[in-house]
Amino acid sequence: MNWLKNNALLRFALFLWVSTIVPLHAQDSELLCCGTWSHEVVTDGIVLHQGSFESNLFGANQYLCVLEIAPGARFDIVPAEDGTLETTTALAAKAGAIAAVNGSFFNMRAPYGSVNYLRVDGATVSPNVPDSYENPHRRRSTRQTGAVATFHGGLYVLKSDAIARWEQDIEAEDVVTSGPMLLVAGKAEPVVKDRFNTNRHPRTAVGRRPDGTVVLVVADGRNKQAAGLSMEELRQVMTALGCADAINLDGGGSTTMVVRGAVVNHPSDNKQFDAAGERPVANAIVVR
Repeated sequence: MNWLKNNALLRFALFLWVSTIVPLHAQDSELLCCGTWSHEVVTDGIVLHQGSFESNLFGANQYLCVLEIAPGARFDIVPAEDGTLETTTALAAKAGAIAAVNGSFFNMRAPYGSVNYLRVDGATVSPNVPDSYENPHRRRSTRQTGAVATFHGGLYVLKSDAIARWEQDIEAEDVVTSGPMLLVAGKAEPVVKDRFNTNRHPRTAVGRRPDGTVVLVVADGRNKQAAGLSMEELRQVMTALGCADAINLDGGGSTTMVVRGAVVNHPSDNKQFDAAGERPVANAIVVR
């Protein structure tokens, strides 16, 4: 099997001593190696990969940022101040974090705040709110069918179960629900075929490999340099990165990755392909 020879991203990452890299399956190795990648060791156990694709990722221009975090890092979910929204950059700075991505879905108008269940340091900040975009009569939409949770600093990706208040029973310090789920134990989860999932948008996702490595991913979009991804395309990226479990977070103009206090992707709210279009959000996932 010549996965290392054919996969430029993993080959260079191994050169930079990332012992937690998991080889891609042979059938997935060509998906991401066709891009032009840069690689940076952020600190021990944390590596940032940035990939630019010219019409050769799902037949479109794309730009991806992939942050690989070895087991041992500490994760937290941090909220904006009550009644406000704050940028991912500001939330990362307040938390003293080395890196961060935007979190889950929220109200962009007053009353601001998360529309998904949010628990921080053991205290409930927000319940799940019915999603009128999808179906106002359902208690929980597909954008609330999974969760990111932190337990003793570790990060886990969890799928909902049949219990109505399942998220409240998760044993964790921090919890935020999101969705749809993309992968569970290495298998694809069904995704509703609606405009939110089938159209291409900027996307943010978090995945976990079998060895405990956490993978944070942002895909830019809404620009000629980056088309964005459908939910199925996002799932294929997370599969190619070796994730066993993966979940979609808030995307669109919210999609932001911050490393060492700087935005490393191209948030789309200013309609420019630069780092200046960052949108204030209700919560973020940070790495200490």
